[in-house]
Amino acid sequence: MLVVMFRMWLQYCQADFYNPISQAVVKLTDPVLNPIRKTFKPRKNMDIAALIFVFVVGLVKYPLLAILGGKWSFDGVVENLGLFTVVGILTVIKIWGEMILYVIFIGAILSWFRRGNDPLSYLLYQLGEPVLRPIRRLLPKTGMIDFSPMILAFVLFWLDKVMYDIIPYGIWKIV
Repeated sequence: MLVVMFRMWLQYCQADFYNPISQAVVKLTDPVLNPIRKTFKPRKNMDIAALIFVFVVGLVKYPLLAILGGKWSFDGVVENLGLFTVVGILTVIKIWGEMILYVIFIGAILSWFRRGNDPLSYLLYQLGEPVLRPIRRLLPKTGMIDFSPMILAFVLFWLDKVMYDIIPYGIWKIV
């Protein structure tokens, strides 16, 4: 699911699709997303098919595991369909947050060792820039050190903990 969300974010950020890593992600996710794209077309740089795929996987993941474990019947799944819809929506949100966290974390680590002359560094820059740019505008200039990835990581960790507290019945753990 993370790779599919990564594909959606590649398209949203209008990242370089001639990048070898972008090409690998596209080739890896095309067999799954092309049938869905026949119904859900991309809109405004947003790959709706990828979002639908992650939502549906999040929607059916827990009921299938419960049925296979012998804990629930099909009737129990139908009764809790609203709950599973919420779990599907929360899955999209959580996977997006994890993907952004991985992008900024790997980009920050690579910035210590590389100077951006390779396809991975450039791709991570393109993917991280839409979420880091607003934070950079708020922060004062600090010279060579960029604190925006660290602040975004803290915000994502904080939001994860808040979701654990806000959402009842441990649903955020299931997601």
